[in-house]
Amino acid sequence: MPAAVKITRTTHTAEDLRVLARSGKDARQNARLLMAALVLEGVGRAEAGRMTGMDRQAVRDWVHRYNAEGPEGLRDRPRGGSVCFLDEEQLSVVRGWVEAGPDPERDGVVRWRVCDIRRKIEEAFGVAYADESVRQLLRREGFRRLSGRPEHPRGDAAARSEFRSAFSVRVKARVREMLGSIALSQPVEVWFQDEARVGQKGMMSRLWARRGSRPRVARDHRYGYRYLFGAACGPRGKAVGLVSERANTAATNAHPAAIGAAVAPGSLGVVALDGAGRHRGHKLALPDNIVLPTLPPYSPELNPMETVFQYLKNNRLANRVFANVAAVADACRKAWERFAAAPNRIASIMRREWAIAPVPAHNR
Repeated sequence: MPAAVKITRTTHTAEDLRVLARSGKDARQNARLLMAALVLEGVGRAEAGRMTGMDRQAVRDWVHRYNAEGPEGLRDRPRGGSVCFLDEEQLSVVRGWVEAGPDPERDGVVRWRVCDIRRKIEEAFGVAYADESVRQLLRREGFRRLSGRPEHPRGDAAARSEFRSAFSVRVKARVREMLGSIALSQPVEVWFQDEARVGQKGMMSRLWARRGSRPRVARDHRYGYRYLFGAACGPRGKAVGLVSERANTAATNAHPAAIGAAVAPGSLGVVALDGAGRHRGHKLALPDNIVLPTLPPYSPELNPMETVFQYLKNNRLANRVFANVAAVADACRKAWERFAAAPNRIASIMRREWAIAPVPAHNR
């Protein structure tokens, strides 16, 4: 008869092993810890294996591993995996290809496919990979298939970076320019403002459906629309919006007036927005407690209101058919009211680490 399996390590009691199993995050290690606890308590190899989902041989092997290495020895060891046929220098070249993207004229494609990368590797290094092996290689190197982020060809990355890093300085300069140095002694609230057009044509958003299916969603083909003006202050969890037939100076005047009324008494509202003409016209009338610093041109990603509108369209306004333009306006109002009634959501979406309000002079 084979000798009984015994635990010879005395560093942990059975109860210690059960405590480790309850607090551990590795399910496979936890099962082995429970098995070791059972063996310590004198349970037979077959019964301990049955209770923890192992056969007799597995129990024996893991007990020997525990005797040699303790609880850490009950973890799965890293597997060797397949050998990479590219050295580090060649992998660096492949990473450069992926990060730079293809040249449509030279490479004949506008985005890399796995078969394109496979072909380039074979042409450049003489190494023949299967498509699936290239896919795994790219994933090991940290690449994933992601949706591209639109950017205007005339956008200036340096200007965007400088705007973020010097936001507080810019705000103080704008306040001083428009209201004088005395205004710098007031508490400041940072708001962001933008407009979105919502129409009967609508938009379609992703939805859950069975894999391999193509779910159908009703979509209108009429062109009636309304404008949703929105502004929000993340730190206060406050939002102000209105629906307008036109995006003109008259509507723009109405919105700052509503924002000014929502700014806390004794505070100054700094409302960052884009440089559209209606935001800078001589007919623009602003409340005394509102200042409008302008975002860099072609930089919508600096305005968190873009994210707000995307959220509203995806969750409240997409995949719908509106009876008429009045229904569009009504849906916009209801969507905005639900957003404005959720201060935690406002704070989450509007949060930008760089959008720091300048400290009032008397608090310095």
